This record gives sequence, C-alpha cells and structure tokens, in this order.
Amino acid sequence: MTVERHLILQERELPPSAEWQPRTNGWLCLRVAAGQGYWLQSGEAVRSLTAGDVLFMAGNINGAIRASQLGPLKLQFFTVAPQMLTGVVTLTECRQFELARNHPELAALVFTAKDGIGQKFAGLVAVPAEDHLASRCAWLQLWAEAFANRMVEPPEIAQAEDKLRGRFRQLVGQIPQAELAAHSLTDLAAQLHCSERHFSRLFRDEFGTSLRSRQIELRLERARQLLVNANAKIINVAYESGYRHVGLFNSMFKKRFGVTPSEWRRQNLKQTFSAHPRSHRRTVTPILARIALLLLCVSAGMSGWTAVDRSRHTEVRSPQITTCKVAI
Repeated sequence: MTVERHLILQERELPPSAEWQPRTNGWLCLRVAAGQGYWLQSGEAVRSLTAGDVLFMAGNINGAIRASQLGPLKLQFFTVAPQMLTGVVTLTECRQFELARNHPELAALVFTAKDGIGQKFAGLVAVPAEDHLASRCAWLQLWAEAFANRMVEPPEIAQAEDKLRGRFRQLVGQIPQAELAAHSLTDLAAQLHCSERHFSRLFRDEFGTSLRSRQIELRLERARQLLVNANAKIINVAYESGYRHVGLFNSMFKKRFGVTPSEWRRQNLKQTFSAHPRSHRRTVTPILARIALLLLCVSAGMSGWTAVDRSRHTEVRSPQITTCKVAI
C-alpha cells in the first residue's frame, strides 16, 4: 500500500479533454483553480465544474474528472484518511464515514464557488501556507464541515435495549479510536456498568467484529503511521503502538500486512517518492468541535512566537506557555 500525502495541499493540471480517475484509501477533496471540466460518475448525470467549484469524493468511487476541450483544467486537492485520525475521530464516526463512501448521495459532493465550503476552500488556498499543524487542521476542519449533518445514522435501537445500547453508542461515540485502543475490556465494561461478556456482545453487534480485533487493527494502523518516519526505530514504533515485545509486534504486523515493519517501510517510502514525481507542495458536529479545539490550541501556542527575518538572521521570542489537552 502506498503512503499517501495526508492533509497536504497538492496541484494537478489536466490537458484539454484529458481524464483523471483519482484513487485513494480515504477521501479526495479538490477545487477547480482554473479552467472548466466535468465530473463523470457512473449512473449519475454529468456535473459541470467551473473555477472555484469544489468536489469531495470517496476514493473508491467509480468516476472521473475530465477537462474541457477548450483548455487545461488546474486542480488543487488534498486527501483525508479517517483511519489515520485515530486521536480525533471516534470509532462511530469512522464507521459513518465508511458507510458514506458507499452511499450514492454522499460518495461525491459538489459545492459551487458561492457555497460556504467553496468560499472557505478559496480562502485557504489564497493564503500562502506551509505544511504545518495549523494548515493540516484547517484542511481537516473543511472536510468535516462538508459532511456536517450529512452522516449516515446507525439503525434505530429496539425498545427493549434502548437504555443500555443507547449508553453504549454514546460511550463509543465519545472516545477517540486511539483512546479506545488503550482501554481494556474490563475498563470499558465498568464505564458502561455491565459485564464484560455483555459489552463484547454489544460491540460485535454494533461493529461486526470483536473489541480485541478492532484494537489490534488500530494499533497496527498506528504503527504504519509511525513507520512513515524513516528515522523511527522499530522498537520505538512497537512501544508507541501498544506492544511491549518487539517480536510479538513483528509477528502481528507481518500476519496483517504480509511483510515485516522494516520491509513495509522500505517498500512504501520508495513508492511514495516515485508516485508523486510532479506534485507541487505548497511553501457531524462532535468531530467539528474537537477539530475546532485543536485549532484553538494550535493558534494559542503559535501566537506567542514571532520571527523576524533580517538579512538571513532570524530573531525568535519564546512563547507564553499555553496548555491545552487534546488527544491526537
């Protein structure tokens, strides 16, 4: 699997009449910077795209973007992978986004240049931004706002199980996936005031898998994120992913992905650099609340810093310490 450039603004230009069929493991969020084109989706009417229009699409959708015959089509885009947002997105929200990928009305959303999303996208690209935390949070917030009040809700709860199952959904809907992976079954059952067996049954009924299987998947996904850093030692990756024995970590990783962590890093880092040779890198409400809090913390932390560049000399003032607690 190729490591994608998550939450990083990129650009692409299509020659006249050319088509592009994007493929990603999550969501592709793009804006027409210049030119005219069309969104072609199987089974749906052709949508015209003009300068400033925005398209949010699932990476598995059967569709293509075509440039007009009149001239080239310049696109600005970024990708979002919900599975890489374990510290922000809850398990319930992750499942909702997965359902949205296969929903005919949510798999592709088009916003005009005059819509709020279109205006915000334009505002973000208009400000020269580097690849830092604040800009990534801004892209993430834009994506979350596009799906606000559009998410697929879980099926209705049977009357007999209203109370307990309702509390269960509330609990898993509030705990970020990274935190869920660190909790034991005993802890979670105690928070719900039920037996471990009952919690396990509720979890399997709701998500179609066992709690332990989901926790293993989350830990290994976390490991893949850490392995993108070529300087990270395998033993440190294992510890930060929740494994205390490197041998067990290597065994579980190879069982899941077919290669050892070291082999996976070599293969995927090589693919990452070769897959984007010409890319230009720019020098639901609960999730929105968490992202807004994260942006607030970033802004507060950065506001204390000033940098003045004078003849290649940089003067830096230390910040006033601002403490914010956000699970990442």
